[in-house]
Amino acid sequence: MRPLAALAAITLTLPGQAQTSIRPQTFSLPNGMRVVLLEDHERPLVRARLNVLLSRDLETVHPGLAALALRVLGHSDAGAFGVDEFEQLLAGAGIELVPALRADGLSWNLLARSRDQDLALGLLADRAFRSVATSLTLETDRLASWRETERLEASPRAKLRLLLEPDWTLQAPTLDHLSAINHPDLLAFYARALRPDRAVLILQGDLGLEQAKRLVLLSFGTWTVQAPPPVPATAQATAKTTADAQTPTQTPTQAATASASAPAAPQAPRILVRSPRPALLAMAVAAQPEDLDPESAALLALLLPGDPALAPAQLRLESRNLVGELEADPSGSAASAETSMLERLQAIRQRGFTEADLHRAQAAWSESRALITLHPEAQVAEALAEARGGSVSPARVQALSVETLNQGLRRWLDPARIRTGVLAGPVGP
Repeated sequence: MRPLAALAAITLTLPGQAQTSIRPQTFSLPNGMRVVLLEDHERPLVRARLNVLLSRDLETVHPGLAALALRVLGHSDAGAFGVDEFEQLLAGAGIELVPALRADGLSWNLLARSRDQDLALGLLADRAFRSVATSLTLETDRLASWRETERLEASPRAKLRLLLEPDWTLQAPTLDHLSAINHPDLLAFYARALRPDRAVLILQGDLGLEQAKRLVLLSFGTWTVQAPPPVPATAQATAKTTADAQTPTQTPTQAATASASAPAAPQAPRILVRSPRPALLAMAVAAQPEDLDPESAALLALLLPGDPALAPAQLRLESRNLVGELEADPSGSAASAETSMLERLQAIRQRGFTEADLHRAQAAWSESRALITLHPEAQVAEALAEARGGSVSPARVQALSVETLNQGLRRWLDPARIRTGVLAGPVGP
């Protein structure tokens, strides 16, 4: 349990003074946007995170559209400002505004001095829902996205990871996918995705509740739900065909694996990426089950990466995914490397964790939670998780049984939900 020991060691090196808990204050706008305020007057700074959840009804859009749409927003005129003027305002006031595409949707992170909070929140609102996306901006950013997609060929490992990504918002598009996206697609996506009733704004820092209500209402009160344009039947058929082509076909061996207690040797890896240099690396990606309780997910994220049964494979947590890698002898076969990776994951799944493992993870989680008050960004992330219904309860962590923990383990490492692939050399089996 090396990660648990390291976490405990880091905790012990930090100052031992008690930290004041910041009580979240919540309110909503008439348009449905939810706001959480973490009032903290220790520093003259204000942080904000605006998160817009992408719903399941958007999964039939072109692959790569979410990433391209966010890129276009960042290079468009916003509100009453041209894009160059907008960037000059940010730079002149020292405001950081960083967009991000995550498994939980579109996100903007903002950091500003408290004296500039009116300007900062206004610019955030301009960028999020008052941007003017033109056909010219789309073509410019499409070209940049093409180049990024082509550069994946120079990084086979990164390409394999993206090909195994289970979340549709983060999957790498092909050049054909990017070519198929037109300006009406972009506008339709904005109308369907950028909605105040799907948005949560977390504010942290040097502002009071009444001040926050006034600023948020002024900046975001005019945000309304737009009626999405109708999607032609031909476009729907094209999107479905594209989605079907993106979905890997399960081989008979993998179907058998899903019902067996241990994986059988697959006839061929699900996805094979060639490397210009001799290499053999098996990769497995397991998406966190949507119905997994947050407490089990948090403790499993601590327990699994350091499990000795994985050796020599490595396991890490990326967003809501467990990502396993196993480097094998380049002279071996791709199928055997993939099988070896799966066998290690299934060995842990069958064995499960003990009461002692559970207690160590509970203690490490409690120690890490004590550090949250030292990190404003961690406070913002926790507040967002709570607003989205995914927060971890200290009481439920301590009440969690080893049986519930192992049930979560078996669901997370269910062979039917694991996507696998192999990075191999230029020639070989």
